[in-house]
Amino acid sequence: MYSQSLLAVQLRSKEYREAFVASQIRVGLPMQCRALRESREWTQPKLAEAAGMSQPRISEIERPGQRQLNLETLLRLASAFDVALQVRFVPFSQFVDDDDQLDLANFYVSPFEEDLAAVERREEQMKSVIVMGAAHRAAAGDTGQTGQSRAIKAAGEPAPQSNSQTAAKGLRTEEGNNGISERRAS
Repeated sequence: MYSQSLLAVQLRSKEYREAFVASQIRVGLPMQCRALRESREWTQPKLAEAAGMSQPRISEIERPGQRQLNLETLLRLASAFDVALQVRFVPFSQFVDDDDQLDLANFYVSPFEEDLAAVERREEQMKSVIVMGAAHRAAAGDTGQTGQSRAIKAAGEPAPQSNSQTAAKGLRTEEGNNGISERRAS
């Protein structure tokens, strides 16, 4: 808790905030670049070739504080790794939270083909949820039955009689938390 309070005090200084952000970028990006390269089991020359750069430049990029990275360089690296690049402005509270979660294991970014497969799996899951929900609503709306009535039919049990059939017997159909029941019409 003390370190959080100390950081909050330090962040009150604009100079400190600027230095804090710069240090996180100058340390975090090189570390992530190296972690991505190693996760793909690439050598520096292989990354250099994929990014259209020289191997010594890749070596500089991977050493924290050695090279100031510009957007064009970051875009070339993102293209080489076949990943997206996100550059955005955030509040300091979010930046500090992200920094607190800094871990080399979090630096891994899936290559496009692996990531695309995950996106396709999520889309298929969402489609099945949407289709099941739509089928549930359509069956209830089109037939006047509730999901519970369809379940009764599917189980082979006789479905409750329609309102016109029960009205002829002097009964009314009620649906509540405990299911569907028939009561004497008053």
